Amino acid sequence: MRNYPWLQAHQQRLALALDSGRLGHAPLLSGPPGLGKRELAEWLLARILCLAEPGQAPCGQCRACELRSSGTHPDLFRVGIPEEKSEIPVDSVRDLIASLQLTPSIGHRRLGLIEPAESMNRNAANALLKTLEEPAANAWLILVSHRPERLPATIRSRCQQLTVRPPEPPEADAWLASQYSKHPPAERSRALSLAAGAPLAAAELLDGDGMHLGRQVLDAMLAVASGAPVSSATSAQWQSDPVRTWTWLACWTAAFMRQAHGLDSDALPAGLQLPVALPGSRLAGHWEQALQGRRLAERALRHDLLLGKWLLEWGQSFQSGP
Repeated sequence: MRNYPWLQAHQQRLALALDSGRLGHAPLLSGPPGLGKRELAEWLLARILCLAEPGQAPCGQCRACELRSSGTHPDLFRVGIPEEKSEIPVDSVRDLIASLQLTPSIGHRRLGLIEPAESMNRNAANALLKTLEEPAANAWLILVSHRPERLPATIRSRCQQLTVRPPEPPEADAWLASQYSKHPPAERSRALSLAAGAPLAAAELLDGDGMHLGRQVLDAMLAVASGAPVSSATSAQWQSDPVRTWTWLACWTAAFMRQAHGLDSDALPAGLQLPVALPGSRLAGHWEQALQGRRLAERALRHDLLLGKWLLEWGQSFQSGP
């Protein structure tokens, strides 16, 4: 696991709980995106599965560590959103539950990982609830959630919750400066503000020519909001890098949401305003759709059509007024 200073206390807490036998069978790692929750979960499952002594785990050298690194550990099961799906179906969770009931092949532990946990549909969550109430012996289930409020309360109450929060601004800025020293401080500050203080999300915005693309996306959003046709506002780069494009759409929309609620922020250029002041609730709908686009961005879809549809609906919001 890379050195993320804001996660060190969480690592120590989890290691102590595991070594003392106090780690619950279902840790729930939650918090906003861009904080390294997935990396923390990967470290924890490596720590649990490693065959070395507690003080040396994860060693990275034992048979369990080698198999985990290659993605072939027979006692590790991962559940995510299947290809061509928008949620985690019940069959995926049932298969995971059945796997956790089997006898371990290496060592004496079995482990499952669900991410993002809030994407389970209702039937999947209900199936998981039964397992949380009667966990299998020597089996752990790690849940990673970006939006834990979308998980049923019955699920949350049966998990050992660990909330990962953004580090203090000086710590976040210091880490970002160590990684992106060639970027001006003002750019790093804006990236952190756009990422709501999440260092890894800010790093994604700064990578390569990310800030340049970000400005292009912002200009296009403003142009379409002012009545320009969608076709004249987008570029080929939007379609070639849909992950980053959707990320920028979500970031700028979130910044406009904060502005609509009267919250000060240096995320937006000084004095910049939307042509029509939309209510925060309407902006929230566009933000949710941008987040959905970001989740679908790595799939083989017609992102030119999806991005065009988002921008068209964005423009229509301004034509219809607040």
